[in-house]
Amino acid sequence: MGESVKVAVRVRPFNQRENQRNAKLVITMDDATTVIRNPEGPNQEHKFTFDYSYWSHDGFSTSDDGVLLAESDRYASQRRVYDDLGQGVLDNAFQGFNCSLFAYGQTGSGKSYSMVGFGPNRGIVPITCDELFKKIKETPEDGVKYEVTFSMLEIYNEQVRDLLCKKNPKGGLRENPSCQL
Repeated sequence: MGESVKVAVRVRPFNQRENQRNAKLVITMDDATTVIRNPEGPNQEHKFTFDYSYWSHDGFSTSDDGVLLAESDRYASQRRVYDDLGQGVLDNAFQGFNCSLFAYGQTGSGKSYSMVGFGPNRGIVPITCDELFKKIKETPEDGVKYEVTFSMLEIYNEQVRDLLCKKNPKGGLRENPSCQL
């Protein structure tokens, strides 16, 4: 049986701009609970509980080939995020369910890093593709055909854009035979 909706949040490291401005870290995470503290009033905090709260702000080192490696159990690597979220999507797809994975957040919050990754730190989508085709190759069954359909969409300022097609029509997304959407 397919899984229900899971909700996860991830805190990323400060970017260069945030470091230059001496940004204050106002987020803490304890298991599935995320706490946001008001930097102006330290006793003011809001607690939120999710299925997963991923800490990726610090607690890692960088290998010679650029892969971010966990230095503690607290750090959520790309593989850990995939194992918790992407593997279930893939398992459900192999059971015949249509599956979707959404990333939501403001610009610069880390959605693309979690979903696609950067350099050797591959995200959920490329790991899922690798695992998908590996499983198809490892489990050949007579008479079984696999059909894989994949789309990647962005909704920004109420406009839908196909991220796998270079040209997107004005006024929204429409079926485009040249892009297989």
